[in-house]
Amino acid sequence: MIRRVLATTAAVITGIAVLTSCTGDRRTPGTASPAPSSSAELPNSGAPKVDNPLPAKVLEGSPCDSALTEQQLTDYLGQPGTAKPKDSELGPMCDWASTSGSGAGILVAYETKTGQGLSLTYKVEKPKASRWVDDLAPVQGYPAVGYVDVGAGGQRSCVIVVGVADDLAYSVSLVLGSDSGKDACQLGRGVADTVLTNLKARA
Repeated sequence: MIRRVLATTAAVITGIAVLTSCTGDRRTPGTASPAPSSSAELPNSGAPKVDNPLPAKVLEGSPCDSALTEQQLTDYLGQPGTAKPKDSELGPMCDWASTSGSGAGILVAYETKTGQGLSLTYKVEKPKASRWVDDLAPVQGYPAVGYVDVGAGGQRSCVIVVGVADDLAYSVSLVLGSDSGKDACQLGRGVADTVLTNLKARA
């Protein structure tokens, strides 16, 4: 299972680090570009339709409280530190960093403010992403896409965005160390799957 892969590799990865808020010209993936207002019918911009949407209440509140359990965080990070809530133009966010010294970290965002769901990712991020991964397997039947920001290296980083309704999405962000030998998009999809299980329990 992907959780075991992350758990067993955390000790040797020299930098799974969470994608955090902007400093200078650097930005939090999926959050720095202002969300354009749009009255276009959803989905648009090439985004797939969500056939079995979840209710908006699954993304209520902070990801710190509902995205991952303490045990799941331990499985992924080994020794998770204190959850750090944040806010963004897309919605509430939370990041966790390992205290083990491995550099491991996870950031989850509930994209609730734009009303555009996965369409916003296709519209804003696809044209400028250095890597665009739209062949990810759906997460429990919900469409998912991965992208890597400009300036981020190869397979070392990835943001996974999952559409849970045509107008709602959540994202999971990871950065991997150069010697990890793993693909952050595939690892991130596994974390996103765990998050979705927890969200569906709130439906």
